[in-house]
Amino acid sequence: MINFENNGGTPMGRGLSDSKEMQIIYDVSKDVYDGKYSVAYALKFLKGKVKGTDSSLKMYFNIFSCMRKGKCYKMGTSEPFTKFLLNSIYRDFGKTEYINAITAVKGNLAYRESVNNAQPGLVRACTESISDCGLDLVYEEIPTARIVSESRRILPEGKKGKAQEIKGVHIMGENSHYKYTIEGDSPISYTNHSESGSFNADVMELNIQPPASILNVFSRLSYKPWYAIAEFVDNSTQSYISHSDELSTAPEFDKLIVNVKYDAESNTLTIIDNAYGMEIDRFRDAILLDSRNESQSGRNEFGMGLKTAASWFGKVWKITSTQYGSANRYTATVDIPKLDELHLQNTKIFRDYVAPDTHGTEIIIEQVTKKITGSRTIGKIRDLLSSMYRRDINNRNIEILFNDEPIVFEEYPVLTNFRGKSWKKGLDFTVDFDGKSYHITGFVAIMNPGSFPKAGFALFRQDRVVIGGTDSNYKPAQIFGQAQSQKSLKLFGELNMNDFPVNQAKDGFIWDDGLEDAFIDALKDNIQEYIDIADMSIKERANEIQFSDQVSAELQQDVSTIIDNAFSSANDDADNSEDENTSNTNGEDTSLETPETSNPAESDITEYIETVLNVEPTDEIVSTPRSYSVPVSPVIHVDFSVQWARGSNKYWIEYTEIDTDKYKVLINIDHPFFMPFTKENGFQKVLEKFALSFILAERQAKLGSNKQGYIQSNVIKNYMNRFLEKLAEDK
Repeated sequence: MINFENNGGTPMGRGLSDSKEMQIIYDVSKDVYDGKYSVAYALKFLKGKVKGTDSSLKMYFNIFSCMRKGKCYKMGTSEPFTKFLLNSIYRDFGKTEYINAITAVKGNLAYRESVNNAQPGLVRACTESISDCGLDLVYEEIPTARIVSESRRILPEGKKGKAQEIKGVHIMGENSHYKYTIEGDSPISYTNHSESGSFNADVMELNIQPPASILNVFSRLSYKPWYAIAEFVDNSTQSYISHSDELSTAPEFDKLIVNVKYDAESNTLTIIDNAYGMEIDRFRDAILLDSRNESQSGRNEFGMGLKTAASWFGKVWKITSTQYGSANRYTATVDIPKLDELHLQNTKIFRDYVAPDTHGTEIIIEQVTKKITGSRTIGKIRDLLSSMYRRDINNRNIEILFNDEPIVFEEYPVLTNFRGKSWKKGLDFTVDFDGKSYHITGFVAIMNPGSFPKAGFALFRQDRVVIGGTDSNYKPAQIFGQAQSQKSLKLFGELNMNDFPVNQAKDGFIWDDGLEDAFIDALKDNIQEYIDIADMSIKERANEIQFSDQVSAELQQDVSTIIDNAFSSANDDADNSEDENTSNTNGEDTSLETPETSNPAESDITEYIETVLNVEPTDEIVSTPRSYSVPVSPVIHVDFSVQWARGSNKYWIEYTEIDTDKYKVLINIDHPFFMPFTKENGFQKVLEKFALSFILAERQAKLGSNKQGYIQSNVIKNYMNRFLEKLAEDK
């Protein structure tokens, strides 16, 4: 026979009777029921304020919850406190809630009678309360809460064994899929576990076959800490994704929060979420080694993640969960050394009660064998978790924390404005292999600036990275070549691989039968242009940008506009300059005599002719021609065709008059004087205008030379100043 008199709290004969303590417990019970306080916080709050153990206080919380719901409870309490609760519920919540409360009390009375532990004082508490409240109610006419057969409610469909009934309570047969028992004869009831600190709750015993020694095997799996942690995060995020509509209606639910915390001092790892939580069927499957819920899909498709990861991390793990909309909170502890040492195959599931809008799961792993210490390890875990769940973090209403600090993911920078576009494109192709089609979507891009750790492909399944992350991205040699290649520095992307089979640890694909090679071939065919661009060095790309057709065309447009503005009026200066030039050819030569060969000016002229006019051709033309027409007078236009050249560092300009006032010009951008400035913004335009001014100045100077063809020393300089002034943009 189970002793219901103690219940881990105050004995019935010496039950709660102090009105001040009753009021304090009642007020806190309301806050727990409304979700304002957690049970743990409520217990701390009551410390020193009331007498009684944590177990008895939890019992009071549960009794209040059952009274509010009109639900049968199996815990016992004193007659005075029962009457106090009834009167207070009527005062605060009205007649309907009051009837629910009496219904619950009558259910408790019926249950006690069914186990030969009747308490007549409960009838007296109800009738006196009805009188105190002045209500026109007949106790006998108020319904009695039904004694729920928990074994029927949680028995899986198709697994029912023969059941026998013992005074209204069902016991599952020996041939059922699983069973639970308790001290005494009743399968589900309240028991006293005050010494161990367990919940005051229903207790079930679950057979976890195969034997616990199998759990020890999990500790030797080739997990990495981040992939093991990801198993817990997968469960939390999938729970939210599958039930986001229901959770959106939950009070005070703003977003999913998953917090992973490692306490080095206590050597415990804790994972807490506010996801949908679990009822008994899913809770059971989370613990059983050979059980998988048929409805499982998405990220927790194997149904093995929690137990394998928890057993890999530590020797003892505890799980607590409440499903949204259910008042049941389940807790179970798997103590691997104890189970193994005592050759046990059963573990207890405790159930207590919480407010129905409570939801979420907590996992505590003790005696952690894979300690999470050191800044590098912690940094890598944070970095790889951020990469794994980048889409959740950036695109969904999900926040993941590690040691209370949010994990963030910054998108990689993409190369833009090269060959007139941004280098990122979507992918959608299919791999046909061994009679099956595998569909791939995603994108490929060029990173700018590049990064060896970040380049490569992240391979996704169910919107979660399977292969990828800093220093872990997918870089097949058939595409990326050597580890330090340009492609390994800049080529990256994301690929959705939902059709590809994944291994149980979800850290790789099952494709060694040739599927991976077929995938690589198809991927390469779809991204060849991006492979070629990624293979270009920064210098090669910069040179192409600097001397591209687009840049050349833009420069021509800019300089042409400047010329049009500068010479649009065919002003008097131009007329005068032409007149001055022609008049000098007909006048008397008074400015210069034929120089002697010993004259120093002769060597300057000779050098000028050799270095400017008799230029050797440069090696390579690197731009399309740019055409300009300069109206030096109302009737005369000087036309230019200008290109850039590279390869020679001796001459800065070469030009040829191919017809009257028509010039073909090469500007050598490899000249040592220009090299430091060629990559600066605007320099190309300055150089272009300078070259045109130089040629126009020489043309004008030649027109004004004397009969012997000599030019005064300052003529070219003066004309150059005049043309440069005309082509200035800020005049």
